[in-house]
Amino acid sequence: MKNNRPVLALALLALLPACVQKAADKTVVYLLDVHGLPNVRQVGLRGRDKPLSWDYDQPLTPIGPDSLYRAVVTIHTGYAATEVKFTVNGDFELKNQDNRRVAFGPGDTTVYRARFNVMK
Repeated sequence: MKNNRPVLALALLALLPACVQKAADKTVVYLLDVHGLPNVRQVGLRGRDKPLSWDYDQPLTPIGPDSLYRAVVTIHTGYAATEVKFTVNGDFELKNQDNRRVAFGPGDTTVYRARFNVMK
């Protein structure tokens, strides 16, 4: 009986590149409503994929007088989604709950609308 292990190993290696997703830039426009929260001084975003981090806030900028904040974040990824949480004055939302899962749309840019501490 012949040893087919080298042939089998080469065949498996040839299939590996087909299993890896191509990475691409994905931009997410985060829009956060903090209406009704008292003393909002700083609104931030934390997350799994760089440039976001779970250790520090990516600041959101207020847009208009209606308690709406915005951040635009571009990541280079091969995944179909990312995970994030918002912060107000340095405090995480959704304590003891799952992270928000942001699924990327079919294009390069996804708009994600949320209300602080309310899961969709």
